[in-house]
Amino acid sequence: MRAGESHIKQIQNDFMESERILLTPSLLARESLYYIQEVGWMRCKKAHQNPRDSLDSYLLVLVQEGSGLFTVGEEQFQAKKGDVIFLDCHQAYSHCSSIREPWSISWVHWNSKTMPQLYEMFRQRNHHTAVCSNALDMFQPLCETLKTIVKENAPDHELYESLCLVQILTLLLTYHTTTERIYTSSEGVQKWVQIHHYLEEHFAEKVTLEELSQRFQVSKYYMLREFKKKYGVTIVQFMNQCRMNHAKELLRFTDMQIDEIAAACGIHDSSYFNRIFRATEGISAGSYRKQWRN
Repeated sequence: MRAGESHIKQIQNDFMESERILLTPSLLARESLYYIQEVGWMRCKKAHQNPRDSLDSYLLVLVQEGSGLFTVGEEQFQAKKGDVIFLDCHQAYSHCSSIREPWSISWVHWNSKTMPQLYEMFRQRNHHTAVCSNALDMFQPLCETLKTIVKENAPDHELYESLCLVQILTLLLTYHTTTERIYTSSEGVQKWVQIHHYLEEHFAEKVTLEELSQRFQVSKYYMLREFKKKYGVTIVQFMNQCRMNHAKELLRFTDMQIDEIAAACGIHDSSYFNRIFRATEGISAGSYRKQWRN
């Protein structure tokens, strides 16, 4: 089987019937894209355990019918019809259909070079659980589209598969905040928006965590934890992002000196400003100005 091609494997026995499509990604996909390793579906007839260990893969499971048990390391959790599960397969795991309600599931094994960091972000945002409860309707259309792309195997299919996987990953990373917007009081949601907007407006000022905590009447440690969960960065990192965005605007569209720009961004130590700028952009502020000025 050549890189970028797929192979369909069908299985039918006393325990289950299933179909899985195995894919071998091209070198381009492995290096630069999100790529599929396997897609499939399975209808269990009896309780049947599937153990795996040390797979270089990430697994998305959609529970279409019935229920079952997942074991990941020392952790066990139930999954029922409508649930979506997202696993890091580098650690030992298994899943087993229940005896009373044998399940039907579909799945996608996929990977990319950026997945370790993004999976950790998913776990943090999803309260360190692999389950997205009652999320089938959100993920099903994209997974069906992905399966169609795989089966058609048209030119550039790996690009379209990668695009679809990015959309699935976006749903996974925003699942908690999306459901929170639905089930959390509008007042609570508005508070985080207000903090975010306040930092955007006041990044050039000396804003302390204690001041923020008092201004918005929220515990400092809760604020730190929840802000990172909702926006993917810490409060300090977000303020530095705002400062660097403003700095780049001033570097490109004004003749201000770099120490003046640093001060305008709320950083009164120009050497510290240059360190942050280089860490963010990979080049010095002066080099950035030369490259982007004209």
